[in-house]
Amino acid sequence: MKCVSYTRTMPWKNHKGELTIADQNQRIAEYLAEHKEMDLQKKYSDRKGVENASAAFDKMIDDGAERKFDCIIVASMYYCGPGFPAARQSIKETLYETGVDLIVLEEGLDTRTASRKEVEDYFEEKRCEMHAEIMFAWRKKQGAGFRLTNSVPYGYIRRNGESNMVKDEEVAPYLSEAFSRYASGQKMGDIAKWLNEQNVEPPMRHKKRIQGKPYEGESDLWTSDNLRGLFRNPTYTGATANGSRQIIAENCHEPYMTKEQFYALPCNMQQSENKISTRKKYKKPNPLAKRIICTCGRPLYWHKDKKTGEELFYCSYCRAHKENGKELKAPAASVYKKVIDAMEREHREEEKMYSAIQQGAGRKAIEAVRADSSMQMKTILAELNMEQFRRVPLYESYMADEITEEQYRAEVLDYEEAHRKLNEQLTAIMENTMVWERALSLRNPWIQQMEQYKTPEVLDRNFVKKYIEQVVVTFLGDRQAEISLTMKTQEWKQMLERIELEGTDNGTKK
Repeated sequence: MKCVSYTRTMPWKNHKGELTIADQNQRIAEYLAEHKEMDLQKKYSDRKGVENASAAFDKMIDDGAERKFDCIIVASMYYCGPGFPAARQSIKETLYETGVDLIVLEEGLDTRTASRKEVEDYFEEKRCEMHAEIMFAWRKKQGAGFRLTNSVPYGYIRRNGESNMVKDEEVAPYLSEAFSRYASGQKMGDIAKWLNEQNVEPPMRHKKRIQGKPYEGESDLWTSDNLRGLFRNPTYTGATANGSRQIIAENCHEPYMTKEQFYALPCNMQQSENKISTRKKYKKPNPLAKRIICTCGRPLYWHKDKKTGEELFYCSYCRAHKENGKELKAPAASVYKKVIDAMEREHREEEKMYSAIQQGAGRKAIEAVRADSSMQMKTILAELNMEQFRRVPLYESYMADEITEEQYRAEVLDYEEAHRKLNEQLTAIMENTMVWERALSLRNPWIQQMEQYKTPEVLDRNFVKKYIEQVVVTFLGDRQAEISLTMKTQEWKQMLERIELEGTDNGTKK
């Protein structure tokens, strides 16, 4: 496997124990010594004191997008890129989606063996670390000038000059009792009524009084909405949360309850169950959704038989698709299998084409393209020369007063327009030649894409999204159907038809 390494002088987060570039390279070398299948192609390194401190990182991302390597190895994620947003966007969102893997030695991450969910969870954990680091650095910078803000929820207070929140003893007993009542099954409306009977200030009024600001709210009473916002806030577990109520750092202040107690509250249990049920409701079990159509051009319907549990495809638009008054149907399992079989055939075709190009068939086709382009360019150059001869006599006629200035300028404009069109044709031929040179070589996107192909155990949406543009189904009756496949890089594959496969052997790839 072709791999590259990346090292950096400065980490994007305060790292426990500084790693110099030499330390990072040593760790990477030790790993490569144990994994002989890895072939180190290049080392990318960014150092401080240079004009562009991320030039090597940007170059690595560009090379990865062109598939010059298959894997990136770093000693630590904290030394990967100029900052976490850049690393996540460039490596996870771009390179990982196109098949380039990432190995982080310090934490044992290897995307070659990790599931997609494990990779998502890893980057999400790093995102939370980054947000927590930014928040704590900001608090430290504020110092004594820090004031009570919206980040301090009801039941807590942060005194000037302090970085951590402490319980607001004025309301802490009432808030603890409210949590206890709700956990024991009491309704929010009854809890709000109890708080109003105890003359406890609602959150906004209490906050304004502490800040010494006037309160102009319409209501001075507790409501179910007030309480719902409190009961769903994970800050009361001692954690720091963002605006979406996601925990980004734990054990930051004294809690009102444990995480287990918080997630056992009725509103949080119900919220979690709702998210799961919604996800199940909208989950599309059909991996070919939005990509499978009938020969009539209409999208096929996916249906699951309630009695047998069998998944079926059918078309409800065309009368020709009915048999004895009922829609023709094809088992989804057989359609999926045919799609995988078609992909296997594509892979075998790619191997043959790869071998033919290696043996020189692609070079012959490119020479033929260049010969055709050369003839076309010679014709255009001849026309350009003719246009040049037209301009001198035109100018001489003007100077001899044989034509007026208006006629001369009109002729000049005509000449310039003709000259521009010929130049555009010349540029188009050169660009077209470059496209053909790419298409008839191993740089052809279809070949590069199929080199990454691995036979899937089952057809899934990520596989379909990567390789397949469209699947056309022809219903034959008696639950039988045929399919035709359109690849994502179909136009590049069609350009390879200029290569003659006769006389080439099915060699193996290097």
